[in-house]
Amino acid sequence: MVQRHPKSEVNQRTAALAQLITKMGPDIPEIGRRLGEFKESVRYRYKAKILGRGFAVQAIPDHEKLGLRRLIMIAEFGPSYASYAQQILTAMNEICYIVGFAKTLPDGSYVVDASVPTEFVDLYAGFMRKLKEKGLFTHLEILPFMWYRNPPMRADQYDFDNGRWDFDWSTAGEPDYEGATYAPSGRAKFDLTDLMILKELNIDANQSLTSISTKLKINYKKLSWHYTNHVIARGLIKTYRLNWMGTRYDYAIERAFHRSHRYFLVEILVRGIKGGELMALRARINGLPFLWSEAVGDNFDAQIALPVDFMNEGLQFLAGVLEPVKEKAEYFVIDQTNALSFTVSYQLFDSDTGHWQFNEAELLPRFDELLLRIRGKD
Repeated sequence: MVQRHPKSEVNQRTAALAQLITKMGPDIPEIGRRLGEFKESVRYRYKAKILGRGFAVQAIPDHEKLGLRRLIMIAEFGPSYASYAQQILTAMNEICYIVGFAKTLPDGSYVVDASVPTEFVDLYAGFMRKLKEKGLFTHLEILPFMWYRNPPMRADQYDFDNGRWDFDWSTAGEPDYEGATYAPSGRAKFDLTDLMILKELNIDANQSLTSISTKLKINYKKLSWHYTNHVIARGLIKTYRLNWMGTRYDYAIERAFHRSHRYFLVEILVRGIKGGELMALRARINGLPFLWSEAVGDNFDAQIALPVDFMNEGLQFLAGVLEPVKEKAEYFVIDQTNALSFTVSYQLFDSDTGHWQFNEAELLPRFDELLLRIRGKD
């Protein structure tokens, strides 16, 4: 058991700053106003205690408002494609709605996440099964969920001075019903410019609108209007994530960076859970500050990043929480060095019609070309 220590006043102020960032992003002048502090002091603490500690700050798009539904797939690649799995899945972000993947240990299968337009969920599942028939996968399970979220960081449980979690495990049994009663939002109006802004803020929420305007080659007044009247006014950003787990993808050099040996990432999948069982399970798991993501529907999926110092306590806790549903539950140990997440597949939005697109007749030949191209690089 890690000994807990009283937190300094600076740490408490940093935690309050972090909590406001999850709600409004790194708007330092507004955060300073709400905290009753000079913005210069808040900015210094932000740079020293958050950015200086390696925390990326990312805007998380509200996928349900964008008309997207989460599919999680358990996949094993065929022998001819296993060595190219990560290249294939990365390319699939641009052509067929993949937004993340993770290799599992020790079996080497993949947990693959897709955010698919609601109207194409059945067609998309059929397309993936055709890829299995082509030999891309030897095993493929497709699980649809009604919604997905990344809970905001529980900054009050983190010691920013020492860079470690300071969680009291004696409170781990206390359910968090507020987190468990989260409900998804309805669909909103948006356009391609909105998606491009969301893409940039998802990569790095510290970017200014001026720099985004230059990067996207969109007139600043137009971009600012879309940001204010669409992205913000319509709530297209669900929350802001302080990426405390440390995984990030550098799009400029196409490389993933991970903090080594800081967290033990486990994914829990409970099939066929509903009603009271689901609410009870979610309330207990939402009581942990280490909940990284959750997806809910007829099944339940959660990624939990346990600090290595807390692995034993964490696994004991999860075993107890899952005891009532253990026949329906499955664990996946995630290999973080072989895991990536991407932004929304904005390339698949048709700006002329204002709708997402999915054309299987065009996509299958493109996919064949992709596989040939990837294998040809070897």
